[in-house]
Amino acid sequence: MTPLPDFDTLRWLADHEPDRLEQLQHQLNQEAIAASDGNQEQLTCLVFNLEQQLARCDNPYHRCVVAMGMMRSKLYTLSTIINEPEEFLETAKIIPFRRPAQKP
Repeated sequence: MTPLPDFDTLRWLADHEPDRLEQLQHQLNQEAIAASDGNQEQLTCLVFNLEQQLARCDNPYHRCVVAMGMMRSKLYTLSTIINEPEEFLETAKIIPFRRPAQKP
């Protein structure tokens, strides 16, 4: 896995070579997705959604607020599922199959 540079290096990249920083972010995301067991599709969708939201931001602080909001929303959902699972249980209406009448 690609090592994460120290904070000062990341800051320098953000100020002087933002394209290279974005490339590093994409590479680290892809490595994390590849290392996950069975959640690749969900993580790929999550990263895509994050990238779409961040593309609408016009400065680094806005990007930070948007990313934190998305994380807070996911953590709230996870907390609710863990602490109040009955709210996520859905009862399904079971419809019996009827066999077609057999022809003689």
